[in-house]
Amino acid sequence: MELEELINGGWGRHETETEAVAQELEEHVGLVADPGHAAAFSALASHTVGEHLGDWSRAARLIEAAVKGLQDDAALTSSLILLGVSLEFGEDADGATAAFDRARALAGDDAVFAVRTHLARASAYMGVGTSADLLREHQSAMEVVSEMTDTASVDRLVAIISNNAASHLMEQEELSREEADGMLRIAEAAKGSWTRAGEWVNHERADYLMALVHNRISEWGEGLAAADAGLATIAANGEEPIDEAFLQLARAQALAGLGEDARRDEALRTADALAAEWDGALKAYYDSQRERSLVASSWQPA
Repeated sequence: MELEELINGGWGRHETETEAVAQELEEHVGLVADPGHAAAFSALASHTVGEHLGDWSRAARLIEAAVKGLQDDAALTSSLILLGVSLEFGEDADGATAAFDRARALAGDDAVFAVRTHLARASAYMGVGTSADLLREHQSAMEVVSEMTDTASVDRLVAIISNNAASHLMEQEELSREEADGMLRIAEAAKGSWTRAGEWVNHERADYLMALVHNRISEWGEGLAAADAGLATIAANGEEPIDEAFLQLARAQALAGLGEDARRDEALRTADALAAEWDGALKAYYDSQRERSLVASSWQPA
């Protein structure tokens, strides 16, 4: 097995075959040959074994094995941060401190180290802990970002983790007012970072996320505006029919919430036409999101 096959296959299967992926990581850790390999391996190990299985000591052992024998290099920083978080969550405070100290030295920038560490913890809290833990770590990261004169080194990471965190909160059955406000702040952080670091496709997808989080808490006007912004970006730059279909579903839900049934039906027809030839997993996902878009109930804080 090649490392690329291990990593790509693991990400594709980790939700449905979690233990099997964990065992494959243990069997094939010897494929890691450089800091770049270690970064990819450590990310999958932390997410699969730590976040999904909740076995942070096992995740730490995997990451330790991946970085063992590798020369110090700035590219090793992300693996060492994930090792530190895994050890921290596995209640090995001394080991975590040693890993964080090594990561800080390799990062060469205390602000970058702090942002990446807070975001690694925030990501971990999507699997364990509480929403308050997640919101606290994300906010701590953003406070450091706000003081940076150049955020280019962290923008993409902020965008990715923020996107995942907002999506995670959005899927909670109940949201408090504090959680809802935090979800909106995190989605806005994703949008701001993608605006700086991404291409136009990232921009319209950030607007899609904004539409979803506004719809989640019955802010129908804001949800409609965000969906329309995403569609405008697509129209101005090219074609992205899959994204356009899902933006139309977000529009449909917002319009239903606003009581504009005729425009809702038009949005649904447009989305259905775009998805008419889809099949397999994509079509199944579309159908599930279409069904969700038909519900525009009023949100009440938990």
